[in-house]
Amino acid sequence: IAIVIGTFLEGETTVLLGGIFSKLQYMELDHVMAWAFLGTLAGDCTFFFLGKAFGRNIIDRYEFLRSKIPLANGIMKRYGNFIIFLVRFFVGVRGIILLLLGCTDIRKRTFFLYSTMSAALWSIVVSSIGYLFANVVYIFVHDIRKYEKFIIPAILIVVAALILVYRHIVKEREKTYGN
Repeated sequence: IAIVIGTFLEGETTVLLGGIFSKLQYMELDHVMAWAFLGTLAGDCTFFFLGKAFGRNIIDRYEFLRSKIPLANGIMKRYGNFIIFLVRFFVGVRGIILLLLGCTDIRKRTFFLYSTMSAALWSIVVSSIGYLFANVVYIFVHDIRKYEKFIIPAILIVVAALILVYRHIVKEREKTYGN
């Protein structure tokens, strides 16, 4: 269930961890792939259909966005299926792109077909990468135990220093701007 929730929005880290845990025999790789597929497909469809339902209202409010609709539809007619397939592999901007895709003239059936294929490939590839690199992660984590009594205090000191510097900068700006 954690994999479904984690993949609903973005999910690379969740699926990579699922692959790693599969290699370490905490999970089964085929289950990770299946749950990742379901979560990512559900997330993609949700964002796309939100764009279909509400995107036009938002776009119609802004002339700049409204003027770009013919260009977006032209691009989608030419490269639409390819874009639908690749959007799953765009990290960090996937949700926005899917919302915008919902605003175009893409048919729901076409979106669902290409999104399903993309989600299946993405789920298999990302979980397999986690599975294949699990040994490297295990070696690193195993070795880090020797150094954790030095690393953890160093991280805490750096974080505390950054907080103090930030607070100092905020106080100086408040003095400068009279707030």
